[in-house]
Amino acid sequence: MEATIYIDVLFFTNWGMNSFLLWCAGRLAGFRAGKARILLGGFVSALLYCLWLYFFRRNGGLLFSLLLMAAGIAAAYLPKRGKSLLRLFAAAWAVSFLMGGAAAALLTLTNVQTLFGHGLILRRNAGLYPWQMLVWSVGMAYALLKLGGKWIESHIQRRREFCTISVLWRGRRTEGRALIDTGNGLRQEDGRGVAVLEFAALQPLFTPEESVALLQGVREGLGLCALPYSSLGNPDGRLWGVRAEQLEISFGEMSVRYSDIFVGITFEAFTGAYEGLLPPCLLKEE
Repeated sequence: MEATIYIDVLFFTNWGMNSFLLWCAGRLAGFRAGKARILLGGFVSALLYCLWLYFFRRNGGLLFSLLLMAAGIAAAYLPKRGKSLLRLFAAAWAVSFLMGGAAAALLTLTNVQTLFGHGLILRRNAGLYPWQMLVWSVGMAYALLKLGGKWIESHIQRRREFCTISVLWRGRRTEGRALIDTGNGLRQEDGRGVAVLEFAALQPLFTPEESVALLQGVREGLGLCALPYSSLGNPDGRLWGVRAEQLEISFGEMSVRYSDIFVGITFEAFTGAYEGLLPPCLLKEE
């Protein structure tokens, strides 16, 4: 049957759904964001969708949905690198499928949504669903995420092994995935541990000219500092790095922040699925 859809109802429904999806994606991918940022991401994607629907009078299709998802992720989590964006995008896609396709199949087979009443049935080609579908989809996704929390932690987030590091230096910020290295006993003069990141992960902190100079072996005059360090393959006995204005570590639901701390740079790429090493001692708040 034909139905009148009010744009304000559509906007607030999409805002709530998108915000919940972004929150789930962050938990699944191991990223954290404040409630205000998540609500902002949901607001941006809902606003863009309603504007498109208002001016063009039709749905934007798959590509437009992907762009809306990317816009929401960018507004909520501000990923600085492509890898982080892809991780969040994949997690959001999985959650979207769970709340959309899987929920639609389950509810079609069981008709359990009628426990809330029959409500308003819209045209099938309108691309819209009864409000009961929204309630059950969100509820089922939340329950599965809670029940499968340990499995997600072990097989997706791998919280016991990896964490996310965000570095702020000279007003620029970058982030990378780090392995929690229990064998890393390197210490600074003040006794704090030393996080080490690949140059590729820290490159956004430098200008293009500085990056070229660093890759050519120049170390002096670029704002770097050195920490006495000796190991096989490090002939000059120094670990070069930056004195970060802020170092933020996200480890599951825990977030630790340091200021004025040394972050080392390695100009060799790690072979694993990570971009840095972090000593466990830095996971304990000061």
